Amino acid sequence: MRCWINTIAFVLLLAFAGCQQGTGNRKVNLTATEVKQLIEAEEDLVILDVRTPYEFQEGHLEGAVNIDYTSPDFEQEIVSLDTAATYLLYCKSGNRSGRATAVMKNNDFNNLYNATAGFDALKAAGIQTK
Repeated sequence: MRCWINTIAFVLLLAFAGCQQGTGNRKVNLTATEVKQLIEAEEDLVILDVRTPYEFQEGHLEGAVNIDYTSPDFEQEIVSLDTAATYLLYCKSGNRSGRATAVMKNNDFNNLYNATAGFDALKAAGIQTK
């Protein structure tokens, strides 16, 4: 019985280690400060706002494209995007963008960044908004 418990614990440990959001040595989950640095450094960055259209209309990062994570068409919409491009995803709190990042990874997107800070924190960090 103890052997089974140790085996299950080991498998769970491997599963959780595999869930870390990172690609190689590149960090995927970014703070507001890191997001600002990324936007300033990455010229061809595609910024995806995964909030609702209403939230997007109330204010969004400059140049952001709105694809609502809660829309039933979310996965269909992202499949039409260039998988080779570099994407920054954000939402209100980092929750939806984290889940959207996982969906995109499952659809062969490799150059992904997730803002763990929400829109208000990104705006407060001095990132240009519209």
